[in-house]
Amino acid sequence: MNENGGGLLREVARQVERRYPSGARIVVAVSGGPDSLALLHALNALKGGLGLDLRAAHLDHGLRAEAGRADAEFVRAFAESIGVPASVGRADAEAFRRERRLSLEDAARRLRYEFLSEVALESDADAVALAHTADDQAETVLMRILRGTGLDGLGAMSPFASAVWGGRRVNLFRPLLEIGKVETLAYCADNALNPRIDETNASADMTRNRVRVELLPAMRSYNPAVALALNRLSRAARLDMSFIRENAEMAADGVMSRGADGVVSLDRSAFAALHPAIRRHVLRFAVQTAAGDRADLSESHVEDMLAIMSGPAGKGVDLPRGARFETDYRHARIVVSNDADEIPALPPDPVPISPRGETLAGGWRVFVENSDEDALARARRESPDGARLSETFSAAALGDGMRVRARAPADRFQPLGMESDKNLADFMIDARVPRRLRDRIPLLESGGRIAWVVGWRMAEWAKATPGARRLVRISFRRTDG
Repeated sequence: MNENGGGLLREVARQVERRYPSGARIVVAVSGGPDSLALLHALNALKGGLGLDLRAAHLDHGLRAEAGRADAEFVRAFAESIGVPASVGRADAEAFRRERRLSLEDAARRLRYEFLSEVALESDADAVALAHTADDQAETVLMRILRGTGLDGLGAMSPFASAVWGGRRVNLFRPLLEIGKVETLAYCADNALNPRIDETNASADMTRNRVRVELLPAMRSYNPAVALALNRLSRAARLDMSFIRENAEMAADGVMSRGADGVVSLDRSAFAALHPAIRRHVLRFAVQTAAGDRADLSESHVEDMLAIMSGPAGKGVDLPRGARFETDYRHARIVVSNDADEIPALPPDPVPISPRGETLAGGWRVFVENSDEDALARARRESPDGARLSETFSAAALGDGMRVRARAPADRFQPLGMESDKNLADFMIDARVPRRLRDRIPLLESGGRIAWVVGWRMAEWAKATPGARRLVRISFRRTDG
């Protein structure tokens, strides 16, 4: 880390020149706190010499009432004062949390990243700059250790990376990873910046905050430079993992094959001959090859697969993304189920829905009935997230003219918790709706707008709000029961 706030500008310039020597269009995520404010100010100070085109982006999660709105206005005003355009959005993280059965921390994070991906797309940005510091990196490493991560997880955050947000791949740029929070505060003071302070950052209600305010201070009593030590660990893990991944993919060539049906097979005898350190990484690569992604594959899944590989034939384990890992005497196979036939077909044309009672729509029976707030609360408690075929809506919002149809190429959708709409195709990718199912998912439409991607998420504009005078419950059932 640098010794004072003045070094922050030099470090940001160094990181920009490493990655974007010819300039870049960058969206800067700005909360209004000292880290992100210092980052935006530093990038703006450097933009002329480094050929940067900047846009600030801020999302009010709707969690802090007037304070959240004040933060949003502060970011907008600050960005404009230094000549940087700003995109400011608002979401309902609490409603999104309830709908998706997430922690509030995870709900806010997902909404923030989805918003940033939309701003990046609209701006045709080369990257999204995030103000993660060396202190944030230390917290991330500790959180992953507490959850039982492997070497891959110890790598934590990289200065340059990519991620899929909102169904889009976004380049991430973290120029402050070698800078501590002491330096960002000093930079703000040196440049007469007055950052907003989020009082919830000191709360012990969220896991990361507890690590920040309880665990790290306790560890500093053993090693005052523990944050530096954790950052060194992270850098070493990332370097080792880059080498291991390359070798795992080469090792997989002699162990793994993929059939025309998409099934990935692993030769158990050849796999057993691999060095134990490389086996788990070959398994991760095999799952990625079969399912197209390994984002939800946990260390416990890998441990289960390793145990099955060395055990008797006929064992198996379910994996994320509808994948199944199972063995016979000679091989292990990763099969991704094709359950499209389990979803009834939709008719070729939209089907009008009766405002009361039952309507047949291809292989679906659609029921519409009056509801109340007690029924709404009970249904949310009892129904599993991501699989609800019954939802309660505002009758006034839906109005008349409801119909059921399949998706169309130009469809747009405003997911619950979001302030603006997005491409339906992007939503389905982000929600991890398997490609094979997307044309069969029923869409409830009213007034030309999608009110519900059935079984996945309702629209923000159609939700039932507390105190609404009339609510309507809509349920989908297969015609075969």
